[in-house]
Amino acid sequence: MLRSRFLWQVWGLLGLTLIVSAFVFGFFVADQVERNSLKRIEQTMLDQAHALTPTLSPFLDSGGILPSEELVRMTPGVTSRITLIDSIGVVLADNKSNPVTMDNHLNRPEVTASAAGSYGVSQRHSDTLNLSMLYVAIPIRSLSGKQGFLRMALPLTAINEQMAGLRNRIYFSAAMVGMLFLFIGYFLAFRVTNPIAQMTEVARNVAEGDYHLRLPADRADEIGQLSVVINELALGVQGRIDDLIDSRNRLAAVIAGLTEGVIAFDQGQKVLHVNDAALIMLGLKVEQVLNQNFSQVATTREIRQAVETCVEEQTNVVSTVNFGSSTFECSCVQMDVGSDEGNGGILVLEDITERMHLEKVRSDFVANASHELKTPISAIRGLVETIIDDPKMPDDVFARFMERIRQQTIRLDRIVQDLLHLSRFDSTDREKSFSRIELAGVIAQVFQAKAYDASDESIQLDLDLQAEKLEIDGEAEALNQLVTNLVDNAIKYTGEGGQVVLRLSKVGSMAMIEVQDNGIGISKDETQRIFERFYRVDRARSRDIGGTGLGLAIVKHIAQAHQGSVAVDSQIGKGSVFSVQIPLAEEVDEA
Repeated sequence: MLRSRFLWQVWGLLGLTLIVSAFVFGFFVADQVERNSLKRIEQTMLDQAHALTPTLSPFLDSGGILPSEELVRMTPGVTSRITLIDSIGVVLADNKSNPVTMDNHLNRPEVTASAAGSYGVSQRHSDTLNLSMLYVAIPIRSLSGKQGFLRMALPLTAINEQMAGLRNRIYFSAAMVGMLFLFIGYFLAFRVTNPIAQMTEVARNVAEGDYHLRLPADRADEIGQLSVVINELALGVQGRIDDLIDSRNRLAAVIAGLTEGVIAFDQGQKVLHVNDAALIMLGLKVEQVLNQNFSQVATTREIRQAVETCVEEQTNVVSTVNFGSSTFECSCVQMDVGSDEGNGGILVLEDITERMHLEKVRSDFVANASHELKTPISAIRGLVETIIDDPKMPDDVFARFMERIRQQTIRLDRIVQDLLHLSRFDSTDREKSFSRIELAGVIAQVFQAKAYDASDESIQLDLDLQAEKLEIDGEAEALNQLVTNLVDNAIKYTGEGGQVVLRLSKVGSMAMIEVQDNGIGISKDETQRIFERFYRVDRARSRDIGGTGLGLAIVKHIAQAHQGSVAVDSQIGKGSVFSVQIPLAEEVDEA
């Protein structure tokens, strides 16, 4: 209500009128009272002069000077200045100054005026007292007939102080009366303008969509009737608006919950709606998209072209576009809004990056698995067909062929076993078979099993176990396979006379298994791919030493199945360090 301009206009005009009236009234009243007060003071001084005439007129006959002290004694209680002047202007007595030192007073305005009439009045500065004074003089006559003048005087400062006090009281009274009328005027103006302000506010809120507000309709005048009409108007549309809002909110909630990005635009390509998924996909903020022309939105040319084609040709467009490192399936369909101004469209973005990656991995896996299986099978088939075609094959050649068949069979069996391990560790239900395992025992078991293999290759295999007991929740067979694959890999790629260290330690809340070698090392480009299935750093060397290309992939899957991770730090010619981190088991309260 304090923001009502109408209230301030009405009350301001009323207040201004009251203030001006109060101060004009106060000014004239103060001026009149001041005049009346001054007249009363003059009259009082005249009365005092007339009262003192019988006492002081005899001194006109003596013609002598009356001392000031004697005059004070003769006029007790009189605070005004008293001056007795003879007919020629000589001062005979004064109660404030020594008459001897005073000038001739015959030409004083009040004395001159009193000589011409019954009394004289003047306001002027007194050189004797150095004060502004009010003078009242009357003519007097002694019993012998000698004429003179009796003058009374008061300092104007005392009179002005009395007038100022009186004037202040008048102005204060006027101000209080004005404030009272302002207070009353405010409530009168409030009574008139408040219903209008309420109607304005409710009408504004109703226009903005708040149809739940109601006006008080307890008045019987025109304002009350207008309130009833506004209430009925708001009530009439509230139900329909609530239904529309509910439908809109449900639709917005559905769109916001979609993992696909959704952008709606009109016929002019102005963006009408965008959900969070679309903003995340495009890496934009809502203010960079909403209410902007789609041609100016920072997207790829292919996406803008799809929107433009959908709008201009009124047709649906489906395409696959690359956006940075992501791949989107872009579907742009027409949106029928039932408007004569034309229809817009809806752009749906689906992030298929992971799907494309999985399809590529699946395709590569099938191709690699087929290739890896085909090689030993083709070799076995060729050797067997050669044996069948040559029944008289010498025994030494036959034995050599059979040995090669056995080797290829062993290689084929390794590939099949590794594929089975991968399939097994890909299972999402592995934790059901987990149990509490002490890692040092698993590490020591692998060390003992691989110590002979390392010795056969003239490689020193060392064991470094932390004294603290480290337990995890996992599967002993899988962890044994993980460590075995890492040690086998280190032995295979470390030359004769090299060293491999198998280490177990604790890092925070994780158990860390490290296998360090000083072998051939791996380049930085290849360290990102060595955990892929069938990927080999040196294919010729791997095939010579019997590698399947699945060992490190199995390590990665086992680590992930145990909520852990695997990493490698390597330099060409200096060796590699493979590290696996697995969360330690939570301590069980034995109490």
